[in-house]
Amino acid sequence: MSSPARLTDRYQLTMLAAYAESGHAGRRAVFELFVRRLPSSRRFLLACGLGRALALLDGLAFTPGDLARFDRDPVLGPALGRPRVRALFEGLRFSGRVFAVPEGRVAFPGEPLVRVEGTLAEAQLVETLLLSIVNHDTRVASKCARIALAARGRPCLEFGTRRAHEQAAVDAARAAYIAGFAGTSNEEAGERWGVPVTGTMAHSYVLAHAADAGEDGEREAFASYAALFGAATTCLVDTFDPLRGVERAAEHVGGALRGVRLDSGDLLALSRGARERLDRAGLDRAGVVLSDDLDELKIAALLDAGAPVSAFGVGTMAVATPDTPSLGAVYKLVALEDASGAMVAVQKRAPGKGSSAAPKQVHRQGFEDVVGLATEAGEGEPLLVEALGPGAAYDRSTEAARARAQADLAALPEALRSLAPRGDGEGFPVTVSPALARVQAEVARAGRVTL
Repeated sequence: MSSPARLTDRYQLTMLAAYAESGHAGRRAVFELFVRRLPSSRRFLLACGLGRALALLDGLAFTPGDLARFDRDPVLGPALGRPRVRALFEGLRFSGRVFAVPEGRVAFPGEPLVRVEGTLAEAQLVETLLLSIVNHDTRVASKCARIALAARGRPCLEFGTRRAHEQAAVDAARAAYIAGFAGTSNEEAGERWGVPVTGTMAHSYVLAHAADAGEDGEREAFASYAALFGAATTCLVDTFDPLRGVERAAEHVGGALRGVRLDSGDLLALSRGARERLDRAGLDRAGVVLSDDLDELKIAALLDAGAPVSAFGVGTMAVATPDTPSLGAVYKLVALEDASGAMVAVQKRAPGKGSSAAPKQVHRQGFEDVVGLATEAGEGEPLLVEALGPGAAYDRSTEAARARAQADLAALPEALRSLAPRGDGEGFPVTVSPALARVQAEVARAGRVTL
């Protein structure tokens, strides 16, 4: 695996060297990671990725191999010949503090998801790593939360491994599980993250038996699979005639049949036909699993129409999230120690791509959030917790994140649970405190404010 410090953009390294040479590297700094805006197809974010990020920050350092490679680089090599630059790169570790919205909590655009406090050098270096992880995992978790809500308590299974990069697929499975999915087809996610692993069979398994007996080979495919896996048998029945496939599964697997999966065709009509045939065979405990490029809107439509579904398999739409292929989260400097040792609030003011000055906290009452200064007492629950640092008592585990998600999603108001696109002027339940508004106005006027 790559060293965590090398999972970055080149400009982080050139800035790091320049900070060292100019004497800025050791100044105290505060950065915040947040999402500026969401498309109309989203009403909330489900924070995700923090547990993975913290594990990498724990081991942040340039290895001897990294330094040797940098020495050979035509740009970095000469810079590392400078004593102050060399000392910074050799001794760099992450010793700062991380405050963050815990994984599994509902959040909104404009709120800091992560706040990093440390030296300018270490806080700058982790920008790319944090954005890569939080952008990806929160994107997938936010989509999968909507899918899980649409399923109305029926299990959703993540089948998207083949639609993603092989490593991203492992982390997407974790994000989907945190968001409420019941399991994944990805074996590595089971080993690495403890996500329950499940699966059925492929059409090729049925066709392999059909090579000897034609369509009748479907019987042998189902029977031989059940002979090995018993009560774990779910048959994929749409290789030929789907409803005839259900009948064959019922006849040749019998009471060991856990369920049938339909992956094509008119899923509403076929699910009804499958349920009828299973019940007629006395297999009322065998379920009907639907897949085939499902998303939250298709799932909701099927259930609204009365489809007798036991579970859903969701792949492409869960991991690729084509309606929101990127969250566009950003990481911005909000406060920095000046030459006198005072901390000053700063912000970017570019039109349409600005940032928000000063370290912040979010206080929540119900799902009404107030973004204020980190030093404000505020009313309600403080959302950002210390996840890394001397005061950290944060549970990084996947199961803890899943439990937090279950609690927040269960408590969502109907307006936030809705799958309908947001209407014009329909925003998010977030306001800015008067104290933060004053600081931001002064920074906009003067360029900086001493905190």
